[in-house]
Amino acid sequence: MPNPVTLKDIAQEAGVSVALVSFVMNSRLDADGKPKYRVGAQTRERILETARRLGYRQAEPTQSVVPKKRVVGVILPDPADAYYGSLSAELERLALPQGCTLLFGYSRWDPIRFQRLADVFRSQRVDGMVVAPPEGEKEGLDMLWRAGIPYVIPETGRDPLVSARGCAAKLFELMNQ
Repeated sequence: MPNPVTLKDIAQEAGVSVALVSFVMNSRLDADGKPKYRVGAQTRERILETARRLGYRQAEPTQSVVPKKRVVGVILPDPADAYYGSLSAELERLALPQGCTLLFGYSRWDPIRFQRLADVFRSQRVDGMVVAPPEGEKEGLDMLWRAGIPYVIPETGRDPLVSARGCAAKLFELMNQ
């Protein structure tokens, strides 16, 4: 079986650069639908004719097969607390099939520690957050809001598994907008 025709083969045969062949073969367009790179009509036709003559076939795009990796920050008060431990485990179980990686931080009910963790996650450019802020804490939440990071707060009066499912559903919805 012969080797497949490459962009380099077309470039050598047409007497142009590989980059120019790539630009023509990939039909790169601006937002307004016009060609992004100006290529003379004769040069463009020469490249396309060379590709046809050599039997060039473009590979099928695989972009849709690879899901976008997303990172979710989670700030909870105490990992030893039974409620938050169950919530954490369920969040992780729900996030992994969605292609999400969770980063955990624990505030220990301290507003200053919560704010520092929120700032660390903001600087890491997380895609979303699940946060259980200490009572009365607003600065860290305001910082996340100003940074455009979607976040959800778990409902503490519910079963932690139900609360985690609600958080995950709402957060995935916000992150996909």
